[in-house]
Amino acid sequence: MDIGIILIFIVILILINGFYAASEMALVSLNPAKIAKLAKEGNKNAKLVRKVQTDSTRYLSTIQVAITLAGFLSSALAGSKLGNSFVELFLFIGIVIPETVAVVIITVILSYITLVLGELVPKRVALNSPEKFSMFSIKIVYLTMILTKPLVWLLTVTTKGVLKLIGYDKVSRNKDISEDEIKRLIRHGHSEGLYQSEEKDMLESIFRFDDIRAEAIMTPRTNVYAINIDDDNSKIISEIINSSYSRIPVYKNKIDNIQGIIHVKDVLIQANNLGFENVDIAKILRKPFYVPTSIKINDLFKRMQEEKHQISIILDDYGGMEGVITIEDLIEEIVGNIYDEYDNIEEEIKQVDNNQYLINGTLPIQDINRYLKLNISDKYETLNGLIIDKLEYIPKANKNDIVYYQNLVIEVKSVVNNRIEKVLLTIEKK
Repeated sequence: MDIGIILIFIVILILINGFYAASEMALVSLNPAKIAKLAKEGNKNAKLVRKVQTDSTRYLSTIQVAITLAGFLSSALAGSKLGNSFVELFLFIGIVIPETVAVVIITVILSYITLVLGELVPKRVALNSPEKFSMFSIKIVYLTMILTKPLVWLLTVTTKGVLKLIGYDKVSRNKDISEDEIKRLIRHGHSEGLYQSEEKDMLESIFRFDDIRAEAIMTPRTNVYAINIDDDNSKIISEIINSSYSRIPVYKNKIDNIQGIIHVKDVLIQANNLGFENVDIAKILRKPFYVPTSIKINDLFKRMQEEKHQISIILDDYGGMEGVITIEDLIEEIVGNIYDEYDNIEEEIKQVDNNQYLINGTLPIQDINRYLKLNISDKYETLNGLIIDKLEYIPKANKNDIVYYQNLVIEVKSVVNNRIEKVLLTIEKK
């Protein structure tokens, strides 16, 4: 047989190998949702793809048979028909080699070419556009499945028999995907540029949502804005109107004795009907929604949704008010902080130099990280928590304690009632 014809046959077999290798990669990399949508829209190839995918073992076996046969035939053809030609080629340049050595050299060269052009390149092409390539190749794959059905059946039966013989068929495989595996996929997708850092953070926040307790994200009682029902009515109305909140806890005598929640909208409705001077706060109070500090925020979110509460009162083990949580607080744990026209983070973080900032000690770490592009551990809720954790004592008002964390120098500037009010944060260059 002419060498040119042999080479053409070998190239065709390599292309066949590449076609089936790419088909395999495309079929296992498909987005099921996209294929289901195309099939629903009447795409015949998409319907065929779904049909083939219902028996993954069979189509993978079919493809493997096609790849193996193509590889075997190309090697056999090259070894048997090109050996003598290779011996003559080496003899022409003055080198004498046995035909066996020539066959080995041909096999190595052919294996390299097949690996590149028949495996790696086609698979990479298919991986970039799995849906498009699957649509293109599915009819040929399906026809191959029909033609090789007897051989695939024999291979399947033999494989199952061997597995049964070694006891593998008795091992139950766990097909559940773990949370860690999904997180790894999220990080891999981010590294591949499939989504931005904000999207990655949001997806990871969803997995943390059921691990966080209410006390970790609540507004502590020392920072809760509340109104004393015993105050003068005009003073209460003035405080409600001038506040930046739509719902405000109302207490009697002390903040632990919550009487209810006042909605600014209810105040305005009653004021519109009776006048501000005739508004009766006690009559329009809404029943408070109490939950313990230990409740997980995913359960709290579900309960607040079902019972239509926008604010919940967090109680400690002795029935005292520990803090409050709003629906907005819960949503922010997933999407990040939501700022409205009353929020001004620049008032909380004031730049005093190129790399120095005066920060409120109670500002959430999440806000600081996002505003200054830092990476402080989220195990700390506020700078106060970080400082106290590192110092292992509560700072004194007359002593400027300093904490070193990562590339940050954190200096306590003022302490009021055992609470750190102001912190000077210096970002040192790495």
